[in-house]
Amino acid sequence: MKCPYCGKCSTNVVDTRESSERIRRRRECSDCDRRFTTYETVEKYDIQVTKRSGDIMEFDEEKIRDGIEKAAEKTPLEEDDIESTVEDVKRQVMDRKEVTTEEIGELVKQELKRRNEVAYIRFASVYDSFENAESFQEEVEALQEK
Repeated sequence: MKCPYCGKCSTNVVDTRESSERIRRRRECSDCDRRFTTYETVEKYDIQVTKRSGDIMEFDEEKIRDGIEKAAEKTPLEEDDIESTVEDVKRQVMDRKEVTTEEIGELVKQELKRRNEVAYIRFASVYDSFENAESFQEEVEALQEK
């Protein structure tokens, strides 16, 4: 495993926790002595995702994770919260053969709305492509009314 801090490949597993869906490993780099967490999941999904352009691709939870991580930067949303958000969205689409990016985006927004309002607004602003400050303000006001 490559260390995300120094790029060396000399890491050791310090702790392993297993659940029915994934394995969480705490690792330590032998070169820089920093620790980081990795997750192992089964990656084979037979879910087709239809993009807005009409293109069809396979379901990729990494894209969901990346979007959530960007929205959650500098918020109190912890790494475990991000992972559980990804898992909750994934669980909701697992039984389907086809899903649209719009449906996935709405599921992510619902989960983020429950967990962290700032991350929700950030994700919604990119996902919904707010055109101006007014549309941004409308979303914030709708959030405050809940």
